[in-house]
Amino acid sequence: MKKITYRFLELILCNLMFYGLVYGQTFPNKPIRLIVPFEAGGTSDFTARLIAQQLESKFKTSVIVENRPGANGVIAAGIVSQSKPDGYTLLHTTPAFIINPLINKSLSYDVFKDFVPVSNIGIGTGYVLVVNPALPIKSVNDLLAYAKSKHNELTYASPGVGNALHLAAAQFVDKTAIKGIHVPYKGTSAGLLAVSAGDVDFMILPPTVVFSFVQSGKVKLIAFTGQKRSADFPNTPTLAESGLKDLTISSTWLGWFAPSATPVDVVNVIANEIQSILKDPEVQADLMKSGFRVEPRTPVEFQGFLKSEYSRIGQIVKKIDLN
Repeated sequence: MKKITYRFLELILCNLMFYGLVYGQTFPNKPIRLIVPFEAGGTSDFTARLIAQQLESKFKTSVIVENRPGANGVIAAGIVSQSKPDGYTLLHTTPAFIINPLINKSLSYDVFKDFVPVSNIGIGTGYVLVVNPALPIKSVNDLLAYAKSKHNELTYASPGVGNALHLAAAQFVDKTAIKGIHVPYKGTSAGLLAVSAGDVDFMILPPTVVFSFVQSGKVKLIAFTGQKRSADFPNTPTLAESGLKDLTISSTWLGWFAPSATPVDVVNVIANEIQSILKDPEVQADLMKSGFRVEPRTPVEFQGFLKSEYSRIGQIVKKIDLN
């Protein structure tokens, strides 16, 4: 009887090991959905498709990018949080992911309890500050002088309330002590068009979005927010060089997440492949053109980074009026 019992237990253990091994080895065996919280054609969408395309080659299966813009990323995050935790539905997102719970206490999900970090994709090198070309402004000092002539009141655009670009512009307004009136738009492109048309005075946004607008004179570029000058606009001074010595804004990031109950081995399979992709010099060059440098992190390291950013951004949100 004991021999039969031991043999039975042995068979169960062998089967568990077998199915666990096969599951890990065969993932994925069907298409993966990558949910992107922003409109097609923007920087986030481009970088999502860049990694998705490389991942398709690695996994030999489709990685379908699905754009679900709206509510500053809340809609997309909600979809992923309610998805089956099997690794086949992932979220590609930005700092808006951890800004939202700081300004909206009624979210249907918890960013730390309902998601597991998979991998960071890139860290932003900085943003550009652009103004309407019809304004008598060529520098940050000119912008501040113009604000003073208008009783310190200027309007600025962003792609919605509470995203990283809104936060960056709000930091600039707070630091310079001007009265900035926030005008949210449905996307980065819409905000940029508003600056070009003179509907708003200025905007802070990713460098890649403004190339054609700067070259055609539709907007005027006056500063870069990173620690050092942008390789794309080497003649444009940083905010520090423009007199705002302790103001640097370069902390945007891109990252992938899965529902929290996703098996650890599946998360690691995806994370390891992404880390491999990020070592490709061509991928690194494409990300750099989009304003991001590669800083590989494991899922555990990425989780630590997120908690640190949540604390840092929380302090900023408390200081400024983010509305």
